[in-house]
Amino acid sequence: MTWTVEAVEKGKSMARLMALDVGAVRIGIAVSDATGFLASPYTTLHVGRDEAQVWAAIQRYIEETEAEGLIVGLPISLDGQLHMQAQRIQAFTERLKAHISIPLTFWDERLSTVEAERLLAQRDQGGDDPYPRRGGSKRPSAKKKKRGQEIDALAATVILQDYLDHQRNAIEGQQR
Repeated sequence: MTWTVEAVEKGKSMARLMALDVGAVRIGIAVSDATGFLASPYTTLHVGRDEAQVWAAIQRYIEETEAEGLIVGLPISLDGQLHMQAQRIQAFTERLKAHISIPLTFWDERLSTVEAERLLAQRDQGGDDPYPRRGGSKRPSAKKKKRGQEIDALAATVILQDYLDHQRNAIEGQQR
Protein backbone atom coordinates (compact mmCIF):
# COMPACT_ATOMS: atom_id res chain seq x y z
CA MET A 1 0.00 0.00 0.00
CA THR A 2 1.43 3.36 -0.95
CA TRP A 3 0.18 6.86 -0.38
CA THR A 4 -0.20 9.35 -3.16
CA VAL A 5 1.50 12.72 -3.13
CA GLU A 6 -1.91 14.30 -3.80
CA ALA A 7 -3.36 12.90 -0.57
CA VAL A 8 -0.46 14.30 1.44
CA GLU A 9 -0.62 17.69 -0.27
CA LYS A 10 -4.38 17.99 0.29
CA GLY A 11 -3.95 17.04 3.95
CA LYS A 12 -6.21 14.02 3.68
CA SER A 13 -5.84 11.41 6.35
CA MET A 14 -4.13 8.23 5.33
CA ALA A 15 -5.36 4.77 6.12
CA ARG A 16 -4.82 3.43 9.61
CA LEU A 17 -2.39 0.52 9.54
CA MET A 18 -1.81 -2.39 11.88
CA ALA A 19 1.47 -4.24 12.35
CA LEU A 20 2.18 -7.72 13.65
CA ASP A 21 5.37 -8.98 15.25
CA VAL A 22 4.73 -12.71 14.98
CA GLY A 23 6.37 -15.00 17.50
CA ALA A 24 5.84 -18.62 18.47
CA VAL A 25 4.20 -17.72 21.80
CA ARG A 26 2.91 -14.16 21.33
CA ILE A 27 2.05 -11.75 18.54
CA GLY A 28 2.78 -8.11 19.24
CA ILE A 29 0.28 -5.73 17.66
CA ALA A 30 0.68 -2.03 16.93
CA VAL A 31 -1.50 0.50 15.11
CA SER A 32 -0.90 3.81 13.42
CA ASP A 33 -2.88 6.97 13.88
CA ALA A 34 -5.22 7.90 11.03
CA THR A 35 -2.63 10.30 9.58
CA GLY A 36 -0.04 7.56 9.13
CA PHE A 37 2.46 9.54 11.18
CA LEU A 38 2.72 7.72 14.51
CA ALA A 39 2.71 4.05 15.50
CA SER A 40 1.63 2.97 18.98
CA PRO A 41 1.55 -0.37 20.82
CA TYR A 42 -1.95 -1.85 20.78
CA THR A 43 -1.92 -5.27 22.43
CA THR A 44 -0.27 -8.67 22.64
CA LEU A 45 -2.05 -11.75 21.40
CA HIS A 46 -1.19 -15.11 22.93
CA VAL A 47 -0.78 -17.85 20.36
CA GLY A 48 -2.47 -21.09 21.32
CA ARG A 49 -2.96 -24.38 19.57
CA ASP A 50 -6.22 -23.26 18.01
CA GLU A 51 -5.28 -21.08 15.04
CA ALA A 52 -8.96 -20.28 14.43
CA GLN A 53 -8.93 -18.26 17.65
CA VAL A 54 -5.82 -16.39 16.48
CA TRP A 55 -7.43 -15.58 13.12
CA ALA A 56 -10.63 -14.41 14.82
CA ALA A 57 -8.70 -12.23 17.27
CA ILE A 58 -6.64 -10.60 14.51
CA GLN A 59 -9.79 -9.90 12.48
CA ARG A 60 -11.45 -8.45 15.60
CA TYR A 61 -8.46 -6.14 16.18
CA ILE A 62 -8.57 -5.07 12.52
CA GLU A 63 -12.24 -4.16 12.92
CA GLU A 64 -11.72 -2.43 16.30
CA THR A 65 -8.94 -0.22 14.96
CA GLU A 66 -10.47 0.24 11.49
CA ALA A 67 -7.13 -0.80 10.00
CA GLU A 68 -7.00 -0.73 6.22
CA GLY A 69 -3.64 -2.45 5.80
CA LEU A 70 -1.57 -5.00 7.68
CA ILE A 71 2.22 -4.85 8.00
CA VAL A 72 3.87 -8.10 9.07
CA GLY A 73 7.42 -8.08 10.36
CA LEU A 74 9.63 -10.50 8.45
CA PRO A 75 12.92 -11.41 10.14
CA ILE A 76 15.43 -11.13 7.33
CA SER A 77 18.85 -12.18 8.55
CA LEU A 78 21.77 -9.77 8.46
CA ASP A 79 23.07 -11.59 5.37
CA GLY A 80 19.75 -10.91 3.61
CA GLN A 81 18.51 -14.51 3.72
CA LEU A 82 15.16 -15.85 4.89
CA HIS A 83 15.89 -18.52 7.47
CA MET A 84 13.56 -20.84 9.39
CA GLN A 85 11.83 -18.14 11.48
CA ALA A 86 11.09 -16.03 8.38
CA GLN A 87 9.76 -19.09 6.56
CA ARG A 88 7.54 -19.91 9.54
CA ILE A 89 6.13 -16.36 9.49
CA GLN A 90 5.53 -16.56 5.73
CA ALA A 91 3.60 -19.81 6.22
CA PHE A 92 1.60 -18.28 9.10
CA THR A 93 0.80 -15.27 6.92
CA GLU A 94 -0.35 -17.43 4.01
CA ARG A 95 -2.84 -19.13 6.35
CA LEU A 96 -3.88 -15.73 7.80
CA LYS A 97 -4.68 -14.24 4.35
CA ALA A 98 -7.75 -16.47 4.06
CA HIS A 99 -9.22 -14.87 7.20
CA ILE A 100 -8.66 -11.15 6.59
CA SER A 101 -9.87 -8.79 3.91
CA ILE A 102 -7.21 -6.07 4.00
CA PRO A 103 -3.94 -5.90 2.05
CA LEU A 104 -0.87 -7.38 3.70
CA THR A 105 2.71 -6.18 3.33
CA PHE A 106 5.88 -7.79 4.69
CA TRP A 107 8.39 -5.42 6.25
CA ASP A 108 11.97 -6.14 7.30
CA GLU A 109 11.88 -6.39 11.08
CA ARG A 110 15.62 -6.77 11.46
CA LEU A 111 16.62 -5.86 15.03
CA SER A 112 13.13 -4.59 15.98
CA THR A 113 13.10 -6.65 19.19
CA VAL A 114 16.58 -5.38 20.07
CA GLU A 115 15.32 -1.81 19.60
CA ALA A 116 12.19 -2.55 21.68
CA GLU A 117 14.35 -3.96 24.50
CA ARG A 118 16.57 -0.87 24.33
CA LEU A 119 13.55 1.42 24.58
CA LEU A 120 12.17 -0.49 27.58
CA ALA A 121 15.55 -0.46 29.31
CA GLN A 122 15.80 3.27 28.71
CA ARG A 123 12.32 3.73 30.22
CA ASP A 124 13.22 1.56 33.21
CA GLN A 125 16.34 3.62 33.91
CA GLY A 126 14.07 6.63 34.23
CA GLY A 127 12.45 4.99 37.27
CA ASP A 128 9.06 4.35 35.66
CA ASP A 129 8.95 0.73 36.86
CA PRO A 130 5.64 0.27 38.71
CA TYR A 131 6.77 -3.04 40.23
CA PRO A 132 10.14 -2.61 41.96
CA ARG A 133 11.66 -5.82 43.33
CA ARG A 134 10.79 -6.73 46.88
CA GLY A 135 12.31 -9.60 48.80
CA GLY A 136 10.25 -12.79 48.68
CA SER A 137 7.67 -11.37 46.29
CA LYS A 138 6.37 -13.35 43.32
CA ARG A 139 6.17 -10.13 41.30
CA PRO A 140 9.39 -10.68 39.31
CA SER A 141 7.83 -13.57 37.34
CA ALA A 142 4.67 -11.56 36.69
CA LYS A 143 6.86 -8.60 35.80
CA LYS A 144 8.93 -10.76 33.44
CA LYS A 145 5.74 -11.97 31.69
CA LYS A 146 4.43 -8.42 31.41
CA ARG A 147 7.80 -7.25 30.09
CA GLY A 148 7.72 -9.94 27.38
CA GLN A 149 4.27 -8.75 26.33
CA GLU A 150 5.48 -5.14 26.30
CA ILE A 151 8.49 -6.07 24.19
CA ASP A 152 6.28 -7.85 21.62
CA ALA A 153 3.85 -4.93 21.24
CA LEU A 154 6.73 -2.45 21.22
CA ALA A 155 8.59 -4.50 18.58
CA ALA A 156 5.45 -4.31 16.40
CA THR A 157 5.47 -0.56 17.00
CA VAL A 158 9.11 -0.30 15.90
CA ILE A 159 8.27 -2.26 12.72
CA LEU A 160 5.27 -0.07 11.95
CA GLN A 161 7.04 3.21 12.70
CA ASP A 162 9.91 2.18 10.42
CA TYR A 163 7.40 1.39 7.67
CA LEU A 164 5.56 4.71 8.16
CA ASP A 165 8.81 6.69 8.15
CA HIS A 166 9.93 4.92 4.98
CA GLN A 167 6.63 5.70 3.25
CA ARG A 168 6.77 9.35 4.34
CA ASN A 169 10.38 9.71 3.14
CA ALA A 170 9.46 8.16 -0.21
CA ILE A 171 6.63 10.67 -0.64
CA GLU A 172 8.84 13.58 0.35
CA GLY A 173 11.46 12.37 -2.14
CA GLN A 174 8.84 12.40 -4.91
CA GLN A 175 7.90 15.99 -4.07
CA ARG A 176 11.45 17.27 -4.61
